[in-house]
Amino acid sequence: MERFAMPKKPSIIPIRSVGRRRVSDDIAEQLSTMIIGGRLPVGAKLPTEAELVRDFGAGRSAVREAIAQLREAGLVESRHGVGAFVCSPVAATGFKIDPKTLSSLAHLRQLLELRMEIEVGGASMAARRRTLTQLQKIEIALADVKEALAQGAAALPEQRAFHQAVAVATNNPYFRDLLQFLYERIDAGIAEDLANSVLRGDGPQCIGRELNIVFEAIRIGDPDKARRAAWNHLLRTADRLGLRGLQGWEESRMTSLGEVKIPFCEAADLEPYAPQFTPPPGATDCHAHIFGPDAKYPYTPHRTYTPPEASEEQYFHMLDRLGLSRGVIVQPSVYGQDNRCTLDVVRRHPDRLRAVVVVDESVSEKELEQMHDAGARGVRLNLLFRSGVEVSDVRRIADKIAALGWHLQMLIDVSEFADIRDTLGRLPVETVFDHLGHMPTSAGTNHPGFQEMLSLVADGKSWVKLSGSYRITGENETPYSDIAPFAREIIRANPERVLWATDWPHPYINVDMPNDGALLNMLDDWAPDAATRDRILADNPARLYGFDTTQI
Repeated sequence: MERFAMPKKPSIIPIRSVGRRRVSDDIAEQLSTMIIGGRLPVGAKLPTEAELVRDFGAGRSAVREAIAQLREAGLVESRHGVGAFVCSPVAATGFKIDPKTLSSLAHLRQLLELRMEIEVGGASMAARRRTLTQLQKIEIALADVKEALAQGAAALPEQRAFHQAVAVATNNPYFRDLLQFLYERIDAGIAEDLANSVLRGDGPQCIGRELNIVFEAIRIGDPDKARRAAWNHLLRTADRLGLRGLQGWEESRMTSLGEVKIPFCEAADLEPYAPQFTPPPGATDCHAHIFGPDAKYPYTPHRTYTPPEASEEQYFHMLDRLGLSRGVIVQPSVYGQDNRCTLDVVRRHPDRLRAVVVVDESVSEKELEQMHDAGARGVRLNLLFRSGVEVSDVRRIADKIAALGWHLQMLIDVSEFADIRDTLGRLPVETVFDHLGHMPTSAGTNHPGFQEMLSLVADGKSWVKLSGSYRITGENETPYSDIAPFAREIIRANPERVLWATDWPHPYINVDMPNDGALLNMLDDWAPDAATRDRILADNPARLYGFDTTQI
């Protein structure tokens, strides 16, 4: 150790004799172990070339090649005319994969296991976040793979392009860049082995089918199916390379696994208590859901949760206990674009209920008119995960519903959506932000995204729902004190563009189930002025949803 820090003193570092493999590799390995282990500290100068030749009993060419390996690995840096020095800890411990090691089955197995863990998660994320443009690029890449395979090629560049397109669709640059890093080293290390494995037996047909299943899962937005499809493809890739049993998952073990269990939600508190103030006539809950019965309105198999039945009778009981006159039923994700449950209940109560539905750009004018007659007054778009909806589609849907006087309701995290004002402020319809902008309270009210949302509200271009507080709070129980600054800033921006809602029956939350009376009491804290509170509860929703204003 002192020898390297102070070269003039005798060496006290134990150096073993080099083995029979390449001398330069052995020297590089011993020095890198000392560096990473801290025996050669950051900034320490390595011994001179002559001293290393003497200590290792090796030739000058072997020492020079070893130092070159350390330099390429980022462990040392050369300073002209001075010598080689140990780099910073980040560089010294930097992640690296040497393609030459992939000739070893042990190293290859480890790399494929790493790739499995990353790509499985990436496919799941892509199923949730991909845009339509990204989906089209994945589909094009898949077609290229199939065409190359059909022509008798191994299609390695095409397969890599497919996986890279999936990685891009995660909308996470770390996934994209890490997978690019892996593919480059795999190509450099085992391209020939991969090509041979693809062309062996029925490999081409299997690969086409495997990647098609991955694509279909991403297309329908099913993250669990995408996860399993990617997992299966990588297991089969390992099989083709002669690495059966990758990660310990034998075929019999994998096929014994059932479908991923969709979590069940806790039921709402069916005994809400009366609030501490009296709501005005026409007071409206602007965001709630009706679930079931499942036999009549089956849930989509691609849902992320299973709610308990929440009937219109239970909902009206909650409204009556809180002293609310009206409600807005919002299409929940568990029904996808099957709006029957939502529209049927609203159609039965035209004086008390309105609906917000989920459609895509293919919806016809006739279908929209039928929904309008049933009580629909808006379309909800999920931009939180961008599951099949992107900004260009927002404009197309907005153009379709403008003539009906509908609005677009956005499920969006305003802290992660760039250019909110430029994107949404130019639409031909009014926009409504769900759940206070769905931004975690830890981001603070000064966050640019939150401020952009406030500017749209202040200018009268958008509305905000004071709802779903438990989805963004850092606390577990009402009154969620960290929500208050956000709610007050929203009200201060423009009280004529603010709505309030329960989000009943509070599906898929990770806090204690709140009582709806407690949620309404929070509004009393945010807006203690009765006139402002009455505007939020009655006047504003009557204007937005087209309720009878003579009853207010």
